Amino acid sequence: MKILCLSLISFFVLLSCKSKEEIAPNGLVGKWVATGLTQSMNQDSTWSAWRVNPTFASVTPSIWEFTNDRKFLRDGKPAAECCFAGNRYAVSGNKITFTETATNCANVLCYNCGTNYWEFSKPTDDTLILQQCITRNQFVRVK
Repeated sequence: MKILCLSLISFFVLLSCKSKEEIAPNGLVGKWVATGLTQSMNQDSTWSAWRVNPTFASVTPSIWEFTNDRKFLRDGKPAAECCFAGNRYAVSGNKITFTETATNCANVLCYNCGTNYWEFSKPTDDTLILQQCITRNQFVRVK
């Protein structure tokens, strides 16, 4: 009987554990804010030097958050917008795909770069590079 109880307890403990990938996919989970540094893809598929986005100085940067339960938030609110992203995300390798996207976008002209995902460089403890189409932006983790 003791062996059966210990086996069941061990089973439920192991069942309740999640792998690091499920908890924090590739270090993406957390709050991030844009630094204003951006790169553009050149015609030969190389990247330009990092530069400061001039419009960045005139706006307050929003806080982007990737949660453990796969929600994507901007300033604590669902992030779905036309041409932007969705309220929920999934990660596969270095690609982020979104669901629960905005639906009332009939009068919005979006740039179509042929992909429906974002790419990211593996984040360090405090820096994340997100690529949307032919632009890369740098983010830092909010502490």
